[in-house]
Amino acid sequence: MQWLKICFVALCLGAVFSYPAWSLQEDEKAAAVGKPKIEMKPFNLSLLNRGRVEGKLTLYLVLLIEEGGAHEKVRLRLPQIRSDFNSALTVLAKQRFSVSRPVDPDVVKAYLTPYVDYRVGAGVVSVFVKQALIEPA
Repeated sequence: MQWLKICFVALCLGAVFSYPAWSLQEDEKAAAVGKPKIEMKPFNLSLLNRGRVEGKLTLYLVLLIEEGGAHEKVRLRLPQIRSDFNSALTVLAKQRFSVSRPVDPDVVKAYLTPYVDYRVGAGVVSVFVKQALIEPA
């Protein structure tokens, strides 16, 4: 009976600490209708604290193409953009992310925008957080 209570508490804590976060607001969704977008493969990061893994972050990003005709240019640069994002998110995970609070999609967007602007040009692509899930270890 005791193990059943422990499993129930662990299940409840897992549900409480798995935070989804969406950055596409209703007005942004309306503005995004008709624009091409590229959904990136998820980024999986470990959340570390003093060398110990405290949890896992899974981040789903969407690149919204703002300029017409730039879709192929962005598609060709996607491996470089993904590499830049992976490096940047690793640094950001050490500084800003925690298992005890949800991911702020505006911080992620502001942090990643200069990297994509460097690769394809300023204002060509907007970065949006589609979903961010934090799971405690």
